[in-house]
Amino acid sequence: MTKEDPDTILLQQVQRLAAPPSGAEDDAPGAPERRAPWPRSRRAVRVAIAAVLVLATGIVSTAYLRDAAPAHSVSRQKLPPRTQQIRRGDLVTEVVAAGAVRYTGARSVKNHLTGIVTWAPSANGVIHQGKRLYSLDNKPVILLRGDIPAWREFKRGMPDGEDVRILERNLAQLGYTGFTVDEKFSSKTEAAVKEWQKNNGLPANGKIELGRVVFTPGPVRIQSAEVQAGDSVAPAQEVLKVTGFQHLVSAQIPANEQDLAVKGAKARIELPNGKSVEGTITSVGTEETTQDNKKVVPITVRPRSSRLLGELQSADVVVVLRRMEAKNVLFVPVTALLPSQGGGFAVQLMQNNRATVVNVKTGAFADGRVEITGPAIVEGARVGVPRL
Repeated sequence: MTKEDPDTILLQQVQRLAAPPSGAEDDAPGAPERRAPWPRSRRAVRVAIAAVLVLATGIVSTAYLRDAAPAHSVSRQKLPPRTQQIRRGDLVTEVVAAGAVRYTGARSVKNHLTGIVTWAPSANGVIHQGKRLYSLDNKPVILLRGDIPAWREFKRGMPDGEDVRILERNLAQLGYTGFTVDEKFSSKTEAAVKEWQKNNGLPANGKIELGRVVFTPGPVRIQSAEVQAGDSVAPAQEVLKVTGFQHLVSAQIPANEQDLAVKGAKARIELPNGKSVEGTITSVGTEETTQDNKKVVPITVRPRSSRLLGELQSADVVVVLRRMEAKNVLFVPVTALLPSQGGGFAVQLMQNNRATVVNVKTGAFADGRVEITGPAIVEGARVGVPRL
């Protein structure tokens, strides 16, 4: 006995149901009692045909969908408690560390005179070329610009030297001229010194004793005064701590993240007021261990601009180092990932208010987000996430 194809059997059943009842065509005209039941029978047959056609369509459709099923796994799921959109953007790894603000050019100013302090500057004050740093016995100690210390007394007949050139250059820049800027302290230099002394309340004798002027590379900011009015001071005693004006930020990052700490790499400095300043890593130290036994690497960051940092001098800034993991990719929260039955990962994709599990391929991870790709993964679609 030959086994017939199920589709052929189904077609034959439909044809039999669609045929009119036996003898209906042979009924004699004018016999309504024989023909009256036919419309009711015809309606019944139509209903039966429709039912069979629906059944047949379902069987055929199921077979078609089974043959055309996508390669990725899809299954119906319960609706998730929350959803989030699939977004497009850059994935960046960030390392955050507490930072302390300090200034470049920190140095001590030592006194080389003997006397009583009659004036000392306030912290954060700025002293410029030709202005007093502090006063002893009511006479100023004056700041001049120079790259070497003022190390001896200036007077006519002294040996030539670079320090003389620095003194003469300062006098000329402050408006005291009439001499040639060179390494020789001449009579014309002496005359300019006397005028300068007179204008600053000093004895106009043409001599500048050791300690009356202090050379620094430029203006200084007062970090702190180590003496106050009324204190007696002696030669070699520290009187001031000064700095330059450029801010630096020191921080310690975890040793396991030191690949982000590269000299010349960019960093972001976040301020207490919510603003931020971009900066550059200028130095990277060697690994060390903190008091709480954590391994860290010290770094120094120079901000692009010091304007926003103002007078910050505390450890309440935050240094953020960043590394680009992937650019312009589709990503979801890492918590959206589910284990796939065939290995790898899947997500619970929302479509027409239905949740289906769809296999995905993962890429870069950064900051709690993960890159995903797959046939059904498009920007703006929503995926299920747990309620944390």
